Parts: sequence; C-alpha cells; structure tokens
Amino acid sequence: MPRSIFPKKGNIPAVLKTWEADKKFTDPNLLKLANGVSLMENYFFSVHMNNSEDVKKRMDLVEAITHITDPSLKDAFLRNAVATSRMKIEEYEKIAPAIKPYMTSVESKEFLLEYEKVLHKSVGQKGLEFTYKDVNDKPVSFSDFKGKYVYIDLWATWCGPCKREIPAMKKLEEDYHGKNIVFISLSLDKAKDTQKWKDFVKSEDLKGIQLMADKDFGSAVAKNYDVNAIPRFLLFDTKGNIINADAMRPSNPELREQLDKLLKS
Repeated sequence: MPRSIFPKKGNIPAVLKTWEADKKFTDPNLLKLANGVSLMENYFFSVHMNNSEDVKKRMDLVEAITHITDPSLKDAFLRNAVATSRMKIEEYEKIAPAIKPYMTSVESKEFLLEYEKVLHKSVGQKGLEFTYKDVNDKPVSFSDFKGKYVYIDLWATWCGPCKREIPAMKKLEEDYHGKNIVFISLSLDKAKDTQKWKDFVKSEDLKGIQLMADKDFGSAVAKNYDVNAIPRFLLFDTKGNIINADAMRPSNPELREQLDKLLKS
C-alpha cells in the first residue's frame, strides 16, 4: 500500500487524533462489511506511519489490539494481519504467545494450525546439494562446507534491495571471519550476464564464497526453496540441515544474535 495515501505526520485530521487515545472498534457488525477488516488495518497502519520513528519497522500487533474492544474484531484483525505479514519464524514465535489467546474462533484456530505447519515445514530437513562455479570457474558444492554453519544470500546484480544488503553482508563476513560459519553469495543473474556478475564481484570487492547459479530462477536451488523474489537468505546447521529457508537479512541486528547463539551451542 503506497504511503502517499496517508496524511503526513502533523497533518492527521483532528478526529483521527481523538481515536488514538481511546478504545475503538467496538461493534462486531463491522465484519459484515466487505472491507471491515481492511478499515481496521488501514487505521492502524496510518497511525503507525505517523507515529513510528522507523516506518520500515513492522507494525506492533500487540499494541494495535489494545485499541480493539470487541473480541471477534480482534480475532479477525489478527488472523488477517498474520496471513499477510510474511513474518519470519523468529518474528512469529516472539509474538505468538501474546496474540494467540485472542485468536479463539474455529476459523482462526484452523488457520494457525495450517500457518504454523507451513512456517516450519522445511526446518530440520536436509539442504539441497548443489554445485555451482565461482568467479574463477571452479566448481563449489554445498557439501564442501559440512561441519560448518552456512548462510546463503540469493541475489543478482540487477537487484537494488540485494545490493543495499551488501555493506551489511561484508561486515558480517568480516566480523565472523575465522568462526565456524561460511557466507555464500549465490547469484541468480542470467547466464548471458556471467561476465557482468564477475566484473561486479571484482569491482565491489565482494568477500565470502561467490557463486553463480546455472539457470537463474529456474535453477535447482531457486525451485527447491520456492524463490520467486530476491534477496532471499537461507541458513543451515553444521549437518547441512535447514535452520531457516527464509532467514533474516544481514542488516537485521537480530541475525547476529541468532548466529552468536548457534556458534556458542
């Protein structure tokens, strides 16, 4: 949803400012409207956009539901929010104890059962074995790193968000150098852009293990992990089993907390 449709901070209509302080959304009949849940979502998103110091930070669902009085509205709001948020496993597990007590309808319980099943479906499964070439055309295999934790960055030279993660990725590689973890950057550039990829790796002085997949988004890795958008990050344990097939980005401070915990175990 484009931020431009919301009023800028300081220009919120007076009526909205009065809503912020009081309990609201008290009438369950709101759910009879086709866009009832969306109305609640848009309201809280607007408040978040205008009050948060970091608008990129995820909206606080626990805080949001304190302003919803009716139990059925809380239930519906949370079900929709969880379904559309694309939370990482770690993010969901952190807030689940606080929101699940409010998701009491049969529909929500069935939704959570399936949602959690999908969220955890790959955890513990063996990672896909692959062999791709590095910038010197030397074949490198996933199994070469057995005994080490493996963090894989799926990216491409044309991907802006991917390139914005490069400084954080470099810092990770520098800070964890010599520890029991390897960082692999696996390019999903098209084969015709192989030289462009090699030149980019050299010009940007990229560290870690730099590889290029053989068939971009049609490669075995992309298909196996259902990669349809990048950047995407994968984290594996020392046995090559999946810890998270949609891991946190290098720029997320919580990733370091997770890695530190793994390396101490």
